Amino acid sequence: MKALEFCDLGVAYQCNYRCKMCRFWENSPLNKGNVLTNEQWKEILRQLHDLPRADGFTLNFSGPGEIFLRDGIFSLIQCANELGLKSQIISNASLIDEKTARQVNASGLKFLSFSLDGKTARTHDYLRGVPGAWERVMRAIDNIARYSPETKISINTVITKVNLPEITALTELLQEDKRIAHVNFQAITQPFSFADPRSEQWFAQERDGFLWPDAPGLVDQTIDALIGFKKRGYKIADNVEQLALFRDYFLDPGRFIKQGRCNLGSGSVLIIDPVGLVSRCSLVGPIDTLSSGKTLREIIDSPQADMHRMKIDQCQKNCHLVVSCYYQDEES
Repeated sequence: MKALEFCDLGVAYQCNYRCKMCRFWENSPLNKGNVLTNEQWKEILRQLHDLPRADGFTLNFSGPGEIFLRDGIFSLIQCANELGLKSQIISNASLIDEKTARQVNASGLKFLSFSLDGKTARTHDYLRGVPGAWERVMRAIDNIARYSPETKISINTVITKVNLPEITALTELLQEDKRIAHVNFQAITQPFSFADPRSEQWFAQERDGFLWPDAPGLVDQTIDALIGFKKRGYKIADNVEQLALFRDYFLDPGRFIKQGRCNLGSGSVLIIDPVGLVSRCSLVGPIDTLSSGKTLREIIDSPQADMHRMKIDQCQKNCHLVVSCYYQDEES
């Protein structure tokens, strides 16, 4: 069994935003009655603790949804912390008032990332679908810095056609903010959805095509600027190779971007969704479900897991997972 480097736990199942880059809030089949309970998640955490893990193993409490809407989220963070599992969260920042910031501090959360997609409120609020979203991010940064000073704050920005003209200025603004530990960029991909089938031509379709950066000159200019910032020591988490990959992806989305095998087939990543489906890559379907009564170890050591990895190795799609979420250098 390969040591785990990353585990994504889908503990959040509801959202208070209407993001253009994600449509999970539409037609969601998830509700309190069909998602895993906090006690079930704590048992999963205990099983994760007993699995082989790499030195830099990271646990990501994720969605679909806004993580701080989850009742009992702080008990899950505390459980992970007590087990020695380094955890992180990406949040839309809407609920981070003083009280919540103090709860973050008490929970021992080490890393908290806020989604911020524009230097201006107009851009960010439009992409997030809620007026006042930008102001809430600014308040959240201030509250965490004041009341949970040991929690590292980062920013997660999705590059789209809408915010492309602001990316350079936003990077410079965040570089000057001493409260921000680092900035992570992602390339826009087909918005996540429970209802819509995935399409490799989504960027050319009317519904979501407005998000696709279709100005080659501005793409080049922006990526060149980000690479220049990175080489000058800016706190950009993405490496130069990944930033260059964004350029290739934007300029020619039909080209097969990933030259080697998908790194998800290596077995270093584990994904568990809100209802307990276990996978290495959710796009090729689950390996099994925890509702079967099997342990995590039994599931990932099973013949079904071997078949799952084989499907990943054979996959030839231009997948967003290898561009942004689970990027890994080709030589790795």
